[in-house]
Amino acid sequence: MRTRQVLVAALSICLLTLSATAGDIPRAANLVKETGNQFLSAKRYADAIDSYFQALEICPDYPEAHYNLGVSFLKGYKAFKLARYHFQRYLDLSPTADDRESVLALVNSLAEHTTRPPDGDRTVVEVVAGRLLVSGTGWVKQGDRIEVAEKGKDPCACLIADYVYPDGVLTQRVWDERTLETIRPGLLAANVSP
Repeated sequence: MRTRQVLVAALSICLLTLSATAGDIPRAANLVKETGNQFLSAKRYADAIDSYFQALEICPDYPEAHYNLGVSFLKGYKAFKLARYHFQRYLDLSPTADDRESVLALVNSLAEHTTRPPDGDRTVVEVVAGRLLVSGTGWVKQGDRIEVAEKGKDPCACLIADYVYPDGVLTQRVWDERTLETIRPGLLAANVSP
């Protein structure tokens, strides 16, 4: 009888822990993530990425949003470095995930594709989903304004730092096609926030 009480108590604690973990994700974040999943299914990767970033604004430690960002960056843009970062965040936030071994293998294989940008810090590395990935660390924080330009020329765009990574920053999405056409890897970036 005592063993049964202990098992029931242990099971109750496990269920409470699972429901508390699931309950930690706000409903709004889950709804936005689900919208992103619909975009991802429709192969509308830029819209999916926007949705997952919105979910992370609501709940920064949302494992599934990080995982799905990894999928979107990888499938839609072959942005290996960004995909690897988000898959790793998923693993960090979900240490007991059922798919841990396969995601870890993917992270390790993506490491082979990620290299340091040749132009050094504060340059546009690539354009991903209408956003600029700019290299460098410690020179910008989320919400700062970033100007990009060719060396010695006037800026061709001014964007907001949207997501700061350990070794770079991803800007807000560029909606203006004409501006997007002028932006390419190698442009210099500067923080113009006060």
